[in-house]
Amino acid sequence: MTIFNSENSLLLTSFSIAAVVLVAMLAYWFSRKAFEHHLKKDIDSGSRTGITFLRNAVKAAIVVGAVIGIVYCIPPLRSLAVGFFAGASILAAFIGFASQNAFSNIVSGVFIVLFKPFRVGDIIKIRDEIGTVEDITLRHTIINALENKRLIYPNSVIDSEAVTNWTIKEEKVQKFMFLSIDLDSDVDLAVSIIQEEALRHPDLLDERSDDEKRDGVPLVNSPILDFNGAMINFRIPLWAKDLPTSMGMIWDLQKSIRERFEEAGVAIGRPSQVNFEGKL
Repeated sequence: MTIFNSENSLLLTSFSIAAVVLVAMLAYWFSRKAFEHHLKKDIDSGSRTGITFLRNAVKAAIVVGAVIGIVYCIPPLRSLAVGFFAGASILAAFIGFASQNAFSNIVSGVFIVLFKPFRVGDIIKIRDEIGTVEDITLRHTIINALENKRLIYPNSVIDSEAVTNWTIKEEKVQKFMFLSIDLDSDVDLAVSIIQEEALRHPDLLDERSDDEKRDGVPLVNSPILDFNGAMINFRIPLWAKDLPTSMGMIWDLQKSIRERFEEAGVAIGRPSQVNFEGKL
């Protein structure tokens, strides 16, 4: 009789565990399909960020619920868990201390989603690293940076950092291209080449106001930034539709302008060489 009861108990426990696992798998599958359906829609970055964060929260809740359910289905583990949680202040203090960082990350993640200093898909700069926000989980934020590397910051850390966001309002960006020519070069010829090559590039945007157009303000302005030793330095402001496009445009222009300089005899600026006695 005892053997029979033990077999029935083991069978019931196995069935209960299987039921918990099955329910958890079905809940996970249905939630994943529901969130994927919403993420495939044409929604703004703010909504995408909220849905992504909620998806991660639901996934975590399903996993935690499944673990609790499995523990409850196994009598020895259930008794052990009840004893632990009924034990007392030392365990409570230990759990509280261990969960401080986790709770801090969850709260910071909620604040990020609510106040939106950045969203999924935004291009941001943090700690001298530039990348695209890929995901915001309950614990951390994932950034796809240059060289396709993933930067993973705890939410509590990134929430307290100064972040540069290029796309929080609009994606258009103004980047500066820096060029230098030799002090003896023809400045007017250099400016003419710079303007011609910039105006020729298809990614250049015209962000002049109507008043500026009416007053004849040039689309590409090439002011002399300063004189540095034997060099004349230019800083050319250029507008593009987003940061990656602006970077690509500047790389193209640096190449084409250099080629035009070589053809026209405009020397690229080079720092003055100083000898060991400190004399030119």
